[in-house]
Amino acid sequence: MQANREDRVSGDGARERNRTQTIITALAAIVLAAGAYFLMPKDEPEPPPEIEAPDEPLPAPVKPTPTPAETIAAAPDIPEPAPVEPQEEPPAEPEIDEPEPEPAPAPPTPEELDAEFREALTQNQLSAPRALASAAAAPYLLDRSVASLDQMARGLVPGRTSNIARPAGKFAVRRDGTRYSVEPAGYARYDSLVNAITGLDEQKIASFFTANRSRLEDAYAALGYPRDAMDNTLIAALDQVLAAPIIDTPPELISRGALWAYADEALEQSSDLNKQLLRTGPENLRKLQAWAQSLRDALLQP
Repeated sequence: MQANREDRVSGDGARERNRTQTIITALAAIVLAAGAYFLMPKDEPEPPPEIEAPDEPLPAPVKPTPTPAETIAAAPDIPEPAPVEPQEEPPAEPEIDEPEPEPAPAPPTPEELDAEFREALTQNQLSAPRALASAAAAPYLLDRSVASLDQMARGLVPGRTSNIARPAGKFAVRRDGTRYSVEPAGYARYDSLVNAITGLDEQKIASFFTANRSRLEDAYAALGYPRDAMDNTLIAALDQVLAAPIIDTPPELISRGALWAYADEALEQSSDLNKQLLRTGPENLRKLQAWAQSLRDALLQP
């Protein structure tokens, strides 16, 4: 984990990645509406003091993990409703001359699609709690939702696409002699966000996904991906949340110049999303994982 002057926690290469991409979703709508509210915005740290490097060696590197593309491909499909049996067609009527058909209407604009998507959320009683208001109010909710889901499924933290407000306060560090660790009191900064996410009704979200699946798949295909991989990406995003480690003892930190990093190399090499979720604290992460598992089960229910 690393935190620079913008309080980012990432691996050694995360600063360069964060220059070229944007930390959930939402789900943004599906993050708002389907679970991407897991996204935790980054915050600003106090620069750590310079300390001597620890004498003891770091743990051995972790074993290779599947690539994001492999993770998405391995995620199960969300079942679709059984097709309706076609009714027997009545006898054909005699052909008659008809006027030329009118030109097809123009496709809806992004603004019209955005309005339709918000209306669908309202009809499904999926209004955003106060802690998620900034995410819901930003324009192009549909496009931001599927983009956030894609980033989450790849272990990234989509801060700009989700547009979730930063938690109050700063990243806090505890010092004990020459040792440093995460300050547990800082976990409370995420309480309101976690409560807002876990307060969303999982069954309503699953029903919303089923009713709006085609619309979400079209938006996902606009990113350049196969439209039928949308459901796999959603499940892979939830699996990323479920895979985040829960650590009850505040993780130890080491100083790397103007950055903080986890002393445990296995944590330091984990995904950006997992490290961000770790900063919510063990109790908040347990709540998020229980909610993500419930949503996953609801989505995969035939």
